[in-house]
This record gives sequence, C-alpha cells and structure tokens, in this order.
Amino acid sequence: MALVYRHIKPCGEVFYIGIGVSKKRAYSKFGRNKHWSNIVNKYGYEVQILTNNIDYEFAKEVERNLISYYGRKDLKFGNLVNMTDGGEGFANMNEDEKLKRKIKLTDYNKNTKDYSFTQNEDYKSNMRNSCLGKNNKKIIDIETKMIFESLRKASEFNKISYTMLSGMLNNKKINKTNLQWLKN
Repeated sequence: MALVYRHIKPCGEVFYIGIGVSKKRAYSKFGRNKHWSNIVNKYGYEVQILTNNIDYEFAKEVERNLISYYGRKDLKFGNLVNMTDGGEGFANMNEDEKLKRKIKLTDYNKNTKDYSFTQNEDYKSNMRNSCLGKNNKKIIDIETKMIFESLRKASEFNKISYTMLSGMLNNKKINKTNLQWLKN
C-alpha cells in the first residue's frame, strides 16, 4: 500500500509531489534535493495527503500524472522542484543528480545504525506510556507552585520550545525560567 502527497507553500503554491509507503515519508525532510530545502527554509511547507492506501504501482502512476500536470521547474515548465518525472526515482534525472543521489545513499547506508532495540517490548511499552502521558516526570514552577504533568505541557504553557526547555531542565543550557523537575 502507498500514498501520494504534495508539499505546498503557506501561500498555497504546490512545489513538490511525492509518494511513500507511509505518512512518515510525506513529513520527512531527509533525502530531499537542494531546491526543496531552499523553499522549505525560506517559506516553510504544509503536507497534503492526496491519496492513501492505494496500490504502489497505481501510486507511481498518480505521481507521474500530477508531476506532468503541475510541471517541473528544472525543465522550465511549472513550479515543482521534483528532479524526476515520478514513479521510478531515477527516471529522467540528469546524470549529475543521479551520481549525487547514489553517493548520498551509499554514505547513508554505511552509517546506518542498528535500531533493533526499538523492537523490544519494554521499549515499546515505555514509548507508548510516554505518548499517553503516563510515567512522565512532573515539572514545577517554583514561583507560582504550578505543577505540569509533562515537559510538553510545561513548554506549551510557557511558550518555550520543547527542546529548549528540556535543555534548560537537564542543565545543558542556562535555565532562564522558574521551572524545575519535581522531585518525588
């Protein structure tokens, strides 16, 4: 099963059409070309899933049709930053881009880490509980004595990025807040 998605600028302009076997690929920033990265860095992007749970061969056909409809920027016909006509990955890609992609994939595969620990039932249980908000460390605002059930809730309430607050509470960054881990 597969899905077809498109990336659009906040103004509504479509700039990329893609396929994947899961929604994860639609939201991933890895393995994108420099033109895609430039647009995302400048404008940001939104993901729209166009079709879901369809046959992979049919998804490739839909992708080819959409790329043909919107047109590719590198061929001076349209706004898409796709480097191929879709469906096959390397089809109708210029030789320089093919070589760069092969080198990138080879380097990536050499450095691939072993993630077999993620299949462990304890790991899955801990991740599930974390997502559900169970077993989270609590955070206290020492000035107001307000207690937050999780780091996520504390960061949202105080309008601080999750990563920044985590760094401050774990002494990796200077803590400029009144927040601390609540000791049991």
